[in-house]
Amino acid sequence: MNDGLNLQGILDRTASDCRTMTGGGRQATYIPELAKTDTALFSLSAATLDGSVFSSGDSDSLFSMQSMSKVVALSFALEIFGHDYVFARVGMEPCSEPFNSIMKLEMTSSTPLNPFINSGSIVLAGMIEDRLGERAIDDLLKFASGMTGRRGGLKVNERVYMSESSTADRNRALAYFMHSVGTLPFGVEESLSLYFKLCSIDVRTDDLAVMGSTLANAGLNPVTEERMISIDTAYTVTGLMSVCGLYDESGEFAVKVGVPAKSGVSGGIVCAAPGRMGLAVFSPPLDKGGNSVAGVKALSRLSRELKLRGM
Repeated sequence: MNDGLNLQGILDRTASDCRTMTGGGRQATYIPELAKTDTALFSLSAATLDGSVFSSGDSDSLFSMQSMSKVVALSFALEIFGHDYVFARVGMEPCSEPFNSIMKLEMTSSTPLNPFINSGSIVLAGMIEDRLGERAIDDLLKFASGMTGRRGGLKVNERVYMSESSTADRNRALAYFMHSVGTLPFGVEESLSLYFKLCSIDVRTDDLAVMGSTLANAGLNPVTEERMISIDTAYTVTGLMSVCGLYDESGEFAVKVGVPAKSGVSGGIVCAAPGRMGLAVFSPPLDKGGNSVAGVKALSRLSRELKLRGM
């Protein structure tokens, strides 16, 4: 393990070298609020299992979790409902189609292939909302705050939430299709509202790095020393991050980086290197798969330099 001084230096060098490596990328524009993001922003954080947190770049910048919140939803659902209940309703297989594709639902059993594509996470949101009702978002925010160790708690960015909700034709199509075939046997708009709120939670990279370290530490937050999830839940979530976390580019990421991760179209990526640390990066320009261009390059470099790849 690198000492803190070395790790800070590695983060600083990586941030300096990689922040401009955004060639060919562009920020998400189909959510109007995300289109306003400054594409020059770049931040990088690491949280080690002794509770230390290191950050470099524009580390005070807030951005919405987007699909990184699917890690929160899955972890929470597994703790509330259990493995068998959750995976009777969503699968655990990689998907070769885009994260918002409806084609696989129509061509197969109509069960979402995994919890990290939009259809799968909408089903999880429906399950949670159906069980908890109006308190669902408050309970999820409390849980997410515990996973990240954020003092004062995380909050929903209302502007992003309204922007997502008003431009969500594809997600509504997914949800209503699943409702029509019985895959989403819950209130459609209620399920979608909770899903959009989860995607709109504001974080910084240090928050995400601590969440990654909680998963890397088998469910025990190393900063707060609070057990957030069971060991089995941590293993399940990191396993799915390994094979499904970067959508249809998950295989390429596994080769380049080799660490369980989950991306979001805000430009963030959260990683959990089991037994080592959590990492997070934020850079808004995305590649064609919806993953941060500079973020993937930075994580690839860190994986090599810190020898994070599992054997």
